[in-house]
Amino acid sequence: MSKGPYYTQSQRSADRPTDDAAGRGSDDAFVDSAIDRRTFLSLSAATGAALTLPGSATADVHGKPMTDEYEFVVNHTPEEYEAATVIEFADRAALEAFAAEYEETPNPNLSRAPKAVTRDSPTPAAHAHLTADEVTDVLERDGIELMDFSPGANPWWKLEEPYADGIFPPVEEAREFVSYRETGRGLAHLEATFPDRVRVHTLEESPGWPNRDTGENPDPQDIYVVDVTNGVRDETSFAEKEKVVYSLSIHGDERAGAETGARLLEDLARGEADGFEDLLDDIAFVFVFTNPDGWVARDPEFDIPRGETRLNFRRGNAAGVDTNRQYPTMGWVDPAFWPAEPDGAPDEYYDVVPDSLAVVDHFREYENVTYLCDYHGMYTADHMVFNLETNAPFDHDGTHDLDEVNVRIGEGMEAHWDGIEAIADDIERACEEQYGVSDYVPNGLFDYGTVYDSLAYQVTGSLLGWAGQPEEFGGLGAITVVPEIIFANHSPDARIQWKPYIERHLVTAYRISMREYAEMTATDTDATVATGGQDTAYVTTDELTRSSADLPYTDEHPGKGRGPGRGRATEVRHRHEVVRPGPANRGTVDTETTASSHSLSVQFTGVGDATDGHIHITNPAGTIVHEIDLAAKADPDTSTPRSHDFEGWFRHRPDAGRWDVEVESDADVEVDMTVLDTDDEYPDPREVLGYEQREYTVNPMQFFADLSDHLEDGSMDGFRVHDVRNGLLLRGNSGKRRYDKLVISHDAGLDDPKYAAEIESFVEAGGDLVLTDTGVNLLGALDVSDAATIDPDDLETVAVQFANLEDRDFDHPLLDGVRPRQQEMWKGSQLGYTTGVDQPATIIDGDAFDAAGGRAAGTTGGGVSAGTLMAGDAEINVLGSILPPAQQTVLHPFGMADYSLSFMGHTLVCNALGFEQRRYREGELIRTYGEIR
Repeated sequence: MSKGPYYTQSQRSADRPTDDAAGRGSDDAFVDSAIDRRTFLSLSAATGAALTLPGSATADVHGKPMTDEYEFVVNHTPEEYEAATVIEFADRAALEAFAAEYEETPNPNLSRAPKAVTRDSPTPAAHAHLTADEVTDVLERDGIELMDFSPGANPWWKLEEPYADGIFPPVEEAREFVSYRETGRGLAHLEATFPDRVRVHTLEESPGWPNRDTGENPDPQDIYVVDVTNGVRDETSFAEKEKVVYSLSIHGDERAGAETGARLLEDLARGEADGFEDLLDDIAFVFVFTNPDGWVARDPEFDIPRGETRLNFRRGNAAGVDTNRQYPTMGWVDPAFWPAEPDGAPDEYYDVVPDSLAVVDHFREYENVTYLCDYHGMYTADHMVFNLETNAPFDHDGTHDLDEVNVRIGEGMEAHWDGIEAIADDIERACEEQYGVSDYVPNGLFDYGTVYDSLAYQVTGSLLGWAGQPEEFGGLGAITVVPEIIFANHSPDARIQWKPYIERHLVTAYRISMREYAEMTATDTDATVATGGQDTAYVTTDELTRSSADLPYTDEHPGKGRGPGRGRATEVRHRHEVVRPGPANRGTVDTETTASSHSLSVQFTGVGDATDGHIHITNPAGTIVHEIDLAAKADPDTSTPRSHDFEGWFRHRPDAGRWDVEVESDADVEVDMTVLDTDDEYPDPREVLGYEQREYTVNPMQFFADLSDHLEDGSMDGFRVHDVRNGLLLRGNSGKRRYDKLVISHDAGLDDPKYAAEIESFVEAGGDLVLTDTGVNLLGALDVSDAATIDPDDLETVAVQFANLEDRDFDHPLLDGVRPRQQEMWKGSQLGYTTGVDQPATIIDGDAFDAAGGRAAGTTGGGVSAGTLMAGDAEINVLGSILPPAQQTVLHPFGMADYSLSFMGHTLVCNALGFEQRRYREGELIRTYGEIR
């Protein structure tokens, strides 16, 4: 196996400033200091690297009550720095004297934590953020017993009875973000206090940053998973319960998930979680703190290559990979990623993605995972919260459960705030303070769609994509969703700041989200399809079947496979560069491709930090083939604001020669270029990734077989081309139909006049025809009513980057139940399609469609891809890109899906059939989509 390198130690060193530049020199500086180097680094971590070296003091404050650590912090931070200070007093009088000057009345509208807070017992104490001058003032007072450094959310964690008022303070009372180490200690306390309700698992560790203090390289961190339910240690009961899993801040710089989850977890343990408590007998809550490396990354004791963002949390892990791209998802696997499949993972994977491997291995032990929700954060967007429909194949029930929980979350947020106007002032203020952008307020509280619908890109290798796929393909079979929330990501020129007035809204929104997932987990739901008693036939063919036995490197099918192994060399070449702003604000990264290059993958991290500039990808001919406008994110009024700092680009069979990536930016941008070289059309995952190919046999017509299980009435039967040719659609020579609907999703039999004649007879007898994908080509062969005017030259199969429906007529019956945000009809990665231009769509010339009396519902690739033609009393509905066969020419070691419809795509098909989708909750009909025709 040949694989591109992750961050090696030498690369880390090259990416960071020198010790002097970083404010850390040799141990000689500590010789005459009251504090050693290890303590210095520990304190430096807690102050956000605001410390200076011993011998470079900025103040000279001393006093008997000060601990050595606290004295060092006060004297080695900038003049304006406010040290997190815990103070113990001799008596209440001393406390009251201090409070009279420093204590602030708690106010949820503050942009920071209050200057000081106090408590009376078990000893009089205060917690304050104090400058050096203020420390001097406090030391001159009577009754000061102790002054110590105490950073974190809980002000009392260093004192006696640290949890008298709880572990994770309410947002309005927190002194900072919840820290990794206080979380570990707090979880242990909850488990010891509530052993029948809380169980903590400590998984294998993260890759870990090199620790300059201890010399450990790496210094990994534990991954915590917490089960919460009544009778949590009853293994039989726990296994049988339906489970809702909350993944918290898999991107370490997106803190809203961890902040919400930690507080909900504690409330559940204590029996104080309103709206959740009645569920603990029936379901189990599972919380996973997925990315400890990203969480601790602002601690400067760790050696982290990140330039201007050195003082912030980190998106990925210490191996330099994005933690939400490394899971073993079915379908296309980008060769730039490290898919963490424990079954057969090469040894080096345990250096790069031990965190992902541990999560996969652990959660496969769980039964009955109903929902898995991965909480993220973005910058600004046109709604406060997006829910992203994950890239996993769902059947009719799963599709409706996914949609219903989205509907309920939106209703829950509206019920709480009664519209975005209720918090508009706080949002506008936060945008100004955090990003320097004025007059920003989202259009609404909540919206949802696919990843592309909301963020204008797609992914492979996500946690949610893995967890949502069927258990037989290594997943959990869960309904999986990605919530995204505004202001839960950092700006490039400052630390992520704790702002209680906006954090309270983020935590509230995500708590509403978590409640709705929990309630849906505990609820009996069902979804059906009402046909009005109509019977449907669909035509299947082996030409749509894709099997692992067809691949040249497998040995599953004698005569087709070439046996294990290949004679030709396969290589993966990887290049990583950080392009930093300079005098010209421009840098270029390049790589060479050859005639043997199978693919080129380019990944960008940090684009969300930029407010000006661009990125150009240029091919060997000098043509710009991809452009990113970095200034677009700066304007929240743009139609597609850049909500994240990650973007990717992929090209299958790139032209041979030099490819350049030019970055002109006012912020650091990390560029990763990965080239996969092989002469074979089908790359062997053993050679590239080290994994054996998982067996699969898939066909998109399985959609109709699956849908038939949900029919309230009528039937749905599959036939082959020769069955249609032999007259099975009609009842002998009577001219009467056996079926009311006919679906054809391919052009097998297109040149057979007898086949076409039988379809014409069916339509002339009043049968409705649904043509999808290359089946739309039948329009050029059929002689029925006005549709006969459409010639083969009016039809074309094109490749598009994403199978989106554009130029939509929302009054068209095909779009009944479709919302404006929804564009993507099917999600490509689990079918082997990439983020390059390779998704097929069969389209009709718009003028020809109009001339035939057609009514278009939308376009794809410049032609009509959804619409209706009339043929007497019959309808001919077309969907040019909805159920394509799988594409096998890319890496797909973990198998393929039969189909991958979005909720919008699912609704388009049901509407084309003229069926009504019905949704039930506890046996009661609560929602319908479409109508019976």
